Amino acid sequence: MSGIYVEQVRKVFGNFEALKSVSLDVQPEEFTVLLGPSGCGKTTLLRIIAGLETETSGTLKIGDRQVNGVPPRGRNIAMVFQNYAVFPHLTIFENIAFGLRMKKMLNSEIEPRVKKAAGMMHIEHLLERYSGQLSGGQRQRVAVARALAMEPEVLLMDEPLSNLDALLRLEMRAELKGLLAQSRTTTIYVTHDQVEAMSLADRIAVMHGGHIIQYDRPIEVYQNPANEFCGGFIGNPPMNFLETNRENGHCKVAGARLPAPRAGSERVTLGIRPEDVVVTDQTAPEHLTGQVTVVEPLGPHNLLTLSVDQQLFRVTTAADSPIRSGQEVHLALAPGRLRWFDSENGQALH
Repeated sequence: MSGIYVEQVRKVFGNFEALKSVSLDVQPEEFTVLLGPSGCGKTTLLRIIAGLETETSGTLKIGDRQVNGVPPRGRNIAMVFQNYAVFPHLTIFENIAFGLRMKKMLNSEIEPRVKKAAGMMHIEHLLERYSGQLSGGQRQRVAVARALAMEPEVLLMDEPLSNLDALLRLEMRAELKGLLAQSRTTTIYVTHDQVEAMSLADRIAVMHGGHIIQYDRPIEVYQNPANEFCGGFIGNPPMNFLETNRENGHCKVAGARLPAPRAGSERVTLGIRPEDVVVTDQTAPEHLTGQVTVVEPLGPHNLLTLSVDQQLFRVTTAADSPIRSGQEVHLALAPGRLRWFDSENGQALH
């Protein structure tokens, strides 16, 4: 399989710069997820790699072959879209075989490829049906099978699970990860769902405002976000942020005295994940103090929303926790899990 190499790609629509000198390297057989909010440029980047959009400037390579100006059919890629694009007048067999027939392959070559792809997606028993007889999840499997039957160097997926209900998305997500590992296809997957990104990706490229903010393994992006945006976008609930000033090498935050980061401006922001905070009835110099404003029972745990130094703060507790709204509590922060950011530019401080 081939890697994908994007070097300083820009895309301008009129007066709007959708991509601002984006660079990305996806290694052979790697599963990379482009993650970000609507309008960040992730689908534009995917369409440029596919050849459906033309870059304003920059270089694109698939393997060692430069593909700038090469039409989609010459890039040996397959793409799965958010809408299934399954042809209602064709059987499922013919839907999966469609791309192969466009390449004028022989029936003796097409049939084993179709059956192999259908078997991988567990739809081999549906090959004689039409799409109107299938559920949404089954139609999505047909779309993925059609892409895999092409045996492409690169598979591009644009929010392929977003039209499915929550339970089916969970099932398809697990199957998709195993399937693509088995097929050993280099994959770029676009989503705004950070749970999908965390669960599927070998590496995540977090995009914002036409830039790739951070490109790393999911656990690294989660534990060591490059800036406040990454920390706040990834995680449910997201990372907590508390602004404060440094004073004589320390920061005072909600009654606690914490060692300040060595770098950065005078105004810094403390970041910590809700699961890295423990509610306690004990006071200590390093414990925060806050007042509970909302308690949300979520089944396996409760989510507490607190006011800490008049700033929003969230903590998870056990489902049988006796803590109630209006109560003042002390918060112990997990050692080694504090992250600091420069309040002026939001960049992580190390």
